[in-house]
Amino acid sequence: MNPTQLKNYLLTKQSIEKMENIERLIPSKKIKVLNQEVYLFNETIDVHKQALIEESIFINQQPYDSHIPLHVHQFIELTYVFSGNCEIIINHKTFHLTQGEIVLVDKNTPHTVKEITKDNLILSITLKKDFLSPSFLSRFSSQSMISKLLIDSVMTNRQTNRYLFLNTGKNQRIIEILNHIICEYIDKRLYSEEIINSYFIILFSELIRQNEIKPCYEDNNDKDNYSLGAFLQYIEDHYLSCTLRDMAKHFGFHPNYLSSLLKQGTGKSFKELLQLQKMSKASVYLLNSNLPITAIVEQVGYSSATFFHKKFKEVYGMTPRDFRQKSKLN
Repeated sequence: MNPTQLKNYLLTKQSIEKMENIERLIPSKKIKVLNQEVYLFNETIDVHKQALIEESIFINQQPYDSHIPLHVHQFIELTYVFSGNCEIIINHKTFHLTQGEIVLVDKNTPHTVKEITKDNLILSITLKKDFLSPSFLSRFSSQSMISKLLIDSVMTNRQTNRYLFLNTGKNQRIIEILNHIICEYIDKRLYSEEIINSYFIILFSELIRQNEIKPCYEDNNDKDNYSLGAFLQYIEDHYLSCTLRDMAKHFGFHPNYLSSLLKQGTGKSFKELLQLQKMSKASVYLLNSNLPITAIVEQVGYSSATFFHKKFKEVYGMTPRDFRQKSKLN
């Protein structure tokens, strides 16, 4: 299925959906989030088949001329403008999206897509927590702190009202990868699940490499709209000698202000980020070398092997030796 065929297929699937039809499958439930009443949609529904979906990944098509109320859920949702445009509301703020743009909305974040017309093709991709798991993250070949942190920070939801604008520059490669995912999902042949998972790894890797991920938070001023990826890349490149003061000087910030930006953007302190990068580097040595663990401790900048073992277990849930042994068995 090529892009033209995909568009024609999606056009044939355009439909109108009424809220009462959804409520026949899932009784409506309202909760309060950030002092506003919203619907709680914790189930994924195939509006065409009128059925509940249990899959970790589910791709649904936005019904046209249909009202979707403000809602939250306990999974991550990626809204993709395949063609046309739409307006998405996230906690009283309206954002206009055009073809090729994507928004990833975190769990517990009030949002809705306003009614669209029949000529707009808007897709919703649900990523449940068991999909964005440590096993998924571990498949990133670089074991990059950036890749782990940007996805994990969304997953752990240290604050409500978190959302990410993706592919705002409309990178054609990212669009092609997403379209491949959608085609594979629709066709569902042998090994489709494995192929879709692989495409998602490529998708997130490409987004990170192109520095397309831009975190957004409530009450941010324009001056705070810096690339989180640049901060994390600096830590990756200078983790052996990096200090908060040196990093702040590099970016032209006061150390306290930079510390606040890092905490706001990742939920972690500078010190925690530095340790996470050291653990990520240690995991690379464990997976791809025969260096003794004592030598790895020194390579990643620790003087205390006991402290290293403690921190490694906090990050990976096992000792460095068990981590290495498990990788050999897989």
